[in-house]
Amino acid sequence: YDGKLDEKQDVYFQVALLYTTSDGQRRIRVHNLAIPCTTLIGNMFRHSEVDASMNLVAKMAVADAMNTPLKQIRDKLTDRTVQILTAYRRNCASGSSPGQLILPESYKLSPLYTLALIKSPALRGGADVPIDQRVYHMNLLRQFSVTKSMDYFYPRVAPVHSLEGAEGTVDEKTGLVTLPHLARASYTVLDPTGAYLIVNKGSSLFLWLGRQVPPTFVQEALGAPSVEQVDVQSHRLPELDTSLNQKIRAIARQLVPGRADYVGVQIVRQGLDQSEVVLASQLVEDRNNDNMTYVDFVCAVHRQIQLEIRPKGPLEPKWSYN
Repeated sequence: YDGKLDEKQDVYFQVALLYTTSDGQRRIRVHNLAIPCTTLIGNMFRHSEVDASMNLVAKMAVADAMNTPLKQIRDKLTDRTVQILTAYRRNCASGSSPGQLILPESYKLSPLYTLALIKSPALRGGADVPIDQRVYHMNLLRQFSVTKSMDYFYPRVAPVHSLEGAEGTVDEKTGLVTLPHLARASYTVLDPTGAYLIVNKGSSLFLWLGRQVPPTFVQEALGAPSVEQVDVQSHRLPELDTSLNQKIRAIARQLVPGRADYVGVQIVRQGLDQSEVVLASQLVEDRNNDNMTYVDFVCAVHRQIQLEIRPKGPLEPKWSYN
């Protein structure tokens, strides 16, 4: 359809899916969606959803990977983020100071999700990603729902060394385990005296133990007298008759819903285990995988936005993100 849309009326989408159930029944599932129209870009930004947008962007990037070098795809992802934020700056915040980074409320996380996608095993550069793992992660991005793709992009980091009140217990109203306040996915926020459950790519579960975590915590949580004596070869959290152990296992089940019973837990001890290098490479806000930190990436995007909104000279440099 390429006709003019009427702002006074909704547009309608209808999708029909014909399929066969596992017991042989033929069914048709129909989805109907009504969406309002607008010619005001401010309304579009106000009602946009970054989670759905990034889910689509990831699928488009994987589709392009069939015929386009990965470096070009990474540059294209960054350019797309710059274009979106530049459009908002030009049309919705033109009166603000040129040196100020203005992000739309609905898209304030787009630089973070873009960097996470660039660093993902599906799209990142380097020979450290075996081809079978790269294809596996590409297929994940192609099939993920919006919710699952958000879990994939950004690791969830739950501190479990200072649980308070109802944290780690089931909320009677919702039936869900109350989680502690999640921390940023950066090694700089990991307290050497603490312990953290970290879920990466929506399924890999780590328990990071700081080198200075108190022996009393290790004993109550894992049944070991010290960090050095924790059994890292066991990929299951031990079941102990202690309140702390039960809360940690409950939080683990909530972080990986539906899979906690058979997803292994990789215990990582600070400064002791080689697996810490693998875990550190998955914290997307840090400098890793031959890519910049989140702060540096936002600054680079901001500089490019400034170049886009000012009059371009004849020798304007072309910005590229490796």
